[in-house]
Amino acid sequence: MVRLLVALCLFPLVSMAAPSIQSLVSQEGLLTPISVMEHWEQQEQGTLCGFGLEIDNEQLVYLLSAINTESKRLYQFEYSALDGALLDETSQPYEGNSILHAVSLMREKNISFSSLVSLAIQNQNGFLLQADLDHDLSISYLELQMLSNEAKKVIAFDIENLRPLPLLKWD
Repeated sequence: MVRLLVALCLFPLVSMAAPSIQSLVSQEGLLTPISVMEHWEQQEQGTLCGFGLEIDNEQLVYLLSAINTESKRLYQFEYSALDGALLDETSQPYEGNSILHAVSLMREKNISFSSLVSLAIQNQNGFLLQADLDHDLSISYLELQMLSNEAKKVIAFDIENLRPLPLLKWD
């Protein structure tokens, strides 16, 4: 009986200990992911190729990835979703080709990563969780994850034709 009482008393503390992504993205006053991407793109330090988010100290953090095609370095930036402050920056060599194909096509189409993401999510409900450039099966595309009240949804958006792609299902 004592164990049950202790467990019941601790349950509210455990459930309140870590905020969910759903609760954090629903907060008022957050910068939009697109606005943080656009601000970064104005600095012209390379080409954005990825977006994600995480929770750090119960605060929402936006993660941006960028590639510099000349130096072949991949940069990672962490920004506060509350005020856009740069929290961290790292870089590493990039040796793959899949992102480079997609970046080249974006440049040919004269479209920025933020514009591509905006096009891809314009008719979608929910909050952007992740967006990454990729190239596979001779198609360069943007893969996105959206979170709505109902569920998480994956979307693929063709960079060449600027339209959604049907997704194949795999596990």
